[in-house]
Amino acid sequence: MTVIITSTYKPHSGKARLVLSNMKENVEAFGAMGMTCRISRIIFGPDTGSLVFSIFSENFSGAMKNAEKIFSSEIWAKIQMRLDDNPSSEIIMQPNLFRTVAGEMSATHRVINYRWYLMKRDKVVEALEMFSEVKGLCEKVDINPVMLAPVTGDPMSSLVVMYGAKSLAHAGEALDGMGMGQEMQQIVAKAATLGELYRAWITVPAD
Repeated sequence: MTVIITSTYKPHSGKARLVLSNMKENVEAFGAMGMTCRISRIIFGPDTGSLVFSIFSENFSGAMKNAEKIFSSEIWAKIQMRLDDNPSSEIIMQPNLFRTVAGEMSATHRVINYRWYLMKRDKVVEALEMFSEVKGLCEKVDINPVMLAPVTGDPMSSLVVMYGAKSLAHAGEALDGMGMGQEMQQIVAKAATLGELYRAWITVPAD
């Protein structure tokens, strides 16, 4: 299992480089504290242009220890001062926790197509059964699928499916091949009986 603390920021006009620079500084500082952090940029979807900051842990104990380290650190005080004195972005998704329920994160497949489904928790077992079918199709085109469940935030009755590719070109080839194929379309139709597709977006590495 992987537990992810993630938040999303939309830079103010003319401040995109500053926000990214600040985030990279945070990645370096948190890395020195033993944490794995990543920055992604949303390039398609309702929050295009926003930056996503994520911290990865092996379990909830690790995630809470990391949060404790951050909140008691000098860098956190600096971040708060920076936000107060020179706000350069708007927080559009507050820090929240997600956990993997199927699949594993990949350091090489970081161009990600997200599909967020509104779904009652009693449908999760059926969704997991479908995930094994999806994984089989993804393996044929070297796509890394991961399913996430929210631990905090809104909406809680939901699941997020991530399709990771090595590049945008790779993602496009997979969409043409697997995504538009009959087998995948049948799975998509079945997924619509379990939940409603609420939101979709694509991110690329920004770090």
